Amino acid sequence: MLKRPIGFGLLAASLVLAGRAHGADATATAPGPDEVAGLRADNKQLSDELAAAWKESEKLKADLAAAQDASAKSASQVTDLQQQLAAAPKSTATDTDAGKQLADVQDKLDVSLRSFSVVQDENTGLKASVDKLTSDNAMLGQQLNLSRSSITALQAQAALTSQIEPLRTQVRQAQDEISQLAAENGELRTRLSLQSPGPSSSKPVPMRPAQAAATAPAPEPAPAAPAPKTYVVVEGDTLTKISRKFYGTTSRWEDILNANHDVLKDEKSLSIGSTLKIP
Repeated sequence: MLKRPIGFGLLAASLVLAGRAHGADATATAPGPDEVAGLRADNKQLSDELAAAWKESEKLKADLAAAQDASAKSASQVTDLQQQLAAAPKSTATDTDAGKQLADVQDKLDVSLRSFSVVQDENTGLKASVDKLTSDNAMLGQQLNLSRSSITALQAQAALTSQIEPLRTQVRQAQDEISQLAAENGELRTRLSLQSPGPSSSKPVPMRPAQAAATAPAPEPAPAAPAPKTYVVVEGDTLTKISRKFYGTTSRWEDILNANHDVLKDEKSLSIGSTLKIP
């Protein structure tokens, strides 16, 4: 009969790990290597326990077959003894030797009947044990499949999550390059518009140097330097955000920091309501 109970403590653990795998899909949190290693250990333990259970099942099946053979032999012996008892002549009841022989046959029949009853009980117990073990093996197989599915899901999620950060870095770099190219494009358009004459203009008439000097207009005074821009810090601002707001790129945050050392110690010392000079 089955002496070792099959443990199901890993069932709850497998279900919890499966729940974690589905929860991880919702929160986009990368599974840690310890979690994957734990699932692999559970997978190994489930595989070992399933193999041991199948081995126990094979042993029980062999014991059941042996018990069935013993039961058949006992039944055959009972039948033979019953036939011998029935064939004994009634006149031998007064004969001493015949009486002893009949008593021996009756004792053997009683023993065989008791043995047959014990074997039948053992057969019933073995069949129940085999049925329970088969059910336990099926449940262990389900746990093993669940654990393997959880490992596969976590590994796939880890592979996807590991690709997110490089893609974010590439996107940020591409945005900075686009902003820089846009600024350079605007500057080139401004230079081109200043250097190209209008459609109604005509080429100037060549003049002698002396004549050109006499007719040259007096140089215009240099334009006054524009007043520096200022900006009042609001909640959620950072130097990189302010740099993008005024320059179209995040790379000039150091210029803003250098122009405001009187109010900023470093890039993290922004305070709401402070006024910054935008160089």
